[in-house]
Amino acid sequence: MQKLFQWVRWFCMGLAAIVFLGQLAMVLMRYLLGIGFLEVQDAVNYAFASLVALSVIVAFDAEKHVRVDVFRQNWSDLLNCRIDMLGYLLLAIPVFALMAWTAFPLVRSSWAILEGSPETGGLPGLFVVKTCLLILPVLVLLFVVRRLVMLWRRPVS
Repeated sequence: MQKLFQWVRWFCMGLAAIVFLGQLAMVLMRYLLGIGFLEVQDAVNYAFASLVALSVIVAFDAEKHVRVDVFRQNWSDLLNCRIDMLGYLLLAIPVFALMAWTAFPLVRSSWAILEGSPETGGLPGLFVVKTCLLILPVLVLLFVVRRLVMLWRRPVS
């Protein structure tokens, strides 16, 4: 499963490069050459939306998510482990399961019509970007289950 999270990290790096280079190209074309392409704008928007969704799991996996450590640093490993488990069970699992449940109809209908850009002449494939609304909670739920198993098996001193 770590390979999957590593692949997502690399994919997010590629998306970040697309966002940066695409936005740079758009600015240069628009202000230096006086031209613009809707397709480039859509590609940047699609890449950015996917990056925002998929980078959540990258932050979780790297332990870079928001956490208030004011008290945590003074508590024992056992207490921190129990708090992490409670957070996963009472917050992460219900929130991301609900997210998957509510996103499924939206993604299904988007795939049914092969939804494209809302702009006339824009890129097709918005349905693929919307699929990230399902991929995100599934990846987080996999991560949480893996972490719960690791915390459960871990001998705490």
